[in-house]
Amino acid sequence: TAESGQALATLIMDGVPTRPDRMITHAWSNRFHDLVAAIAADALGEEEYSGVAEMLEFNMELLEAWLQRAGVLETAYWVCALSIAQHRSICGFEDDDGFDPVTGERYPKCSCGRPKVLNDTEPTRADGKSIACEINKFDEMMRYLAVGDSSFCQVIAVDRSFALFTRAWCIAEISEAHKLGMEQHLVASSVESLGQHESRLRNLRVQDMQAV
Repeated sequence: TAESGQALATLIMDGVPTRPDRMITHAWSNRFHDLVAAIAADALGEEEYSGVAEMLEFNMELLEAWLQRAGVLETAYWVCALSIAQHRSICGFEDDDGFDPVTGERYPKCSCGRPKVLNDTEPTRADGKSIACEINKFDEMMRYLAVGDSSFCQVIAVDRSFALFTRAWCIAEISEAHKLGMEQHLVASSVESLGQHESRLRNLRVQDMQAV
């Protein structure tokens, strides 16, 4: 994507505009393996993804057969990390939490050198927000898709450490979807994990949260 400056989803879909059926809300600290497992689990109508995560690692052929049999291989999911052109927005910036959750190594800094279009990049709207910026229109994007498709829903892909609920951006997406009356699916590693984090979830405070 660095060469083209396009979102990975744009390249995968050969540039053909594709309306998503569902949007994913997830913490960027989540393992990509678990994120994919949560998406596949949701497509199969499951509320837990730990079993799917094992299949993803050890029996991909069976998992694909299940998805094929369920007729959900063509279900389109909107994932911000893949659907936004990262090389035109946030790549190259230093991140104190920018460590690989598996290896523990710091992520390499992107050297693409592409100009970034941020929230205040000209030209701007009357409210001061950049018109060309892709990362300041999540609420508008959700409203647009929800109004045009009553079946458009949100999938909350909860990481194993439940860091998602300490990210203000994720909470804002959950709140916006609820306000819009969107159907919301919560997919966790296991039902038991919800009980383990119950007291913590009952005492969430936005002032204690990180951005993403």
